Amino acid sequence: MGSTAGTRIVELGAGIGRFTAEIAKDAKSVIALDFMQNLIDQNKANNGHMGNIEFRCGDATQLELGEKSADIIFSNWLLMYLSDAEIKNLAQKMLRWLGDDGVVFFRESCFRQSGDRSRANNPTHYRNPRQYFDIFDKTKISRPNGGYDYFELVVCKSVDTYVKVKQNQNQVCWKWKKVSTPSNPSSNDLRYFLDTQYSEDGISKYQMMFGHGFVSPGGIQTTEEFARLLEVKVDDSVLDVGCGVGGAAFYLADKYQCYVHGMDLSVNMIMTALEKAASLDHGSKVSFEVSNAATRDLIGNSYDAVFSRDAFFYIKNKPLLLEKINKVLKPGGRLVFTDYCRAAGETSTFQQYIEERGYSLASLAEYNDMLANAGFTVVSVEDRTHQLISCLENEIDNISKAENSIGADTVQGLKASWSSKLQFARDGQHTWGLFVAIKKSA
Repeated sequence: MGSTAGTRIVELGAGIGRFTAEIAKDAKSVIALDFMQNLIDQNKANNGHMGNIEFRCGDATQLELGEKSADIIFSNWLLMYLSDAEIKNLAQKMLRWLGDDGVVFFRESCFRQSGDRSRANNPTHYRNPRQYFDIFDKTKISRPNGGYDYFELVVCKSVDTYVKVKQNQNQVCWKWKKVSTPSNPSSNDLRYFLDTQYSEDGISKYQMMFGHGFVSPGGIQTTEEFARLLEVKVDDSVLDVGCGVGGAAFYLADKYQCYVHGMDLSVNMIMTALEKAASLDHGSKVSFEVSNAATRDLIGNSYDAVFSRDAFFYIKNKPLLLEKINKVLKPGGRLVFTDYCRAAGETSTFQQYIEERGYSLASLAEYNDMLANAGFTVVSVEDRTHQLISCLENEIDNISKAENSIGADTVQGLKASWSSKLQFARDGQHTWGLFVAIKKSA
């Protein structure tokens, strides 16, 4: 949720104060609201001595507060008891209540019940997380001087404790920040761009080419090969940056019995991964989050290894990204990643090609320097373009085989796109790098 020091907090569904005391420690003020009088009475008995909490009994959907009267709005297991219409109305109110850069944090049970006890009467809506995204992404307020206030996603993630203890990915939390923009909120946002590129239909086509669970060259075959370079052990913690639909994360967790946390900025990618995780009866030691790796602040020295497959080419500030990765690795931790790269002497046609796709490519030599400058010991930098060419040829074959299921026009469009990428690779302009580096010991 972030720092609460000196903030004005509204806690909706406060109950007996399970979280109230913690969030009120450093806060300027807290409004603790619950619609059950006996729960609020118990909360007041437990926490009334703190002096900065106002205890209210009432319905969160009927609450009225002043504009920009809160810095943080917090709820735990509240929205899953509300209808879609009630959540939409409440989200609109939250946006008005929050000051500039204020945040909303909430946690909900998704997909299905997490507890072991059956309930005869259960009023809970176990939504797919996509439904919460649909509501909050559409929440915006037009400003009198033009532009909009809206919610910008900071992070959406599985609750790690449930994953580690119960292998349960159904507990999901969100953090949104109120921001303002002079134009449509989706016009210049990388997340919206990626979710257009990786629509649900697009993801299905990518998996048809790369193999189920994968959206990067070589699918499971290259993942198996490159994963061995991580040298992970049982119960190690691994961060998968740009994890896509989770194929590598599931593979690593099952093969090496390590904990894997996958992050990707595409909602559609992560929701596909979460849906698979939620469908597994035996569970898996994986958790996922929607966030921007270039801006997300994770706990330092917390991962034994970091893995990434062909994701960094969407990140413009690669030095900052590599510094962040170095920070989260434990001393001696390994970074293994592949990425699309560029070579000297590229043509204007290739420059247009990468601009149209939103790529930001570095050369192998530039990556080598950036890794060293970020505090890594570079183990190896390999040009694997020959392997990329082989992967692209196989993927074009897979496209051709799918004509009956996706149609001749779709096949023709995909083959044209992949063929141009293949030609650039054969010309030596579109290269593919494999990188292994180690965080220096303190």
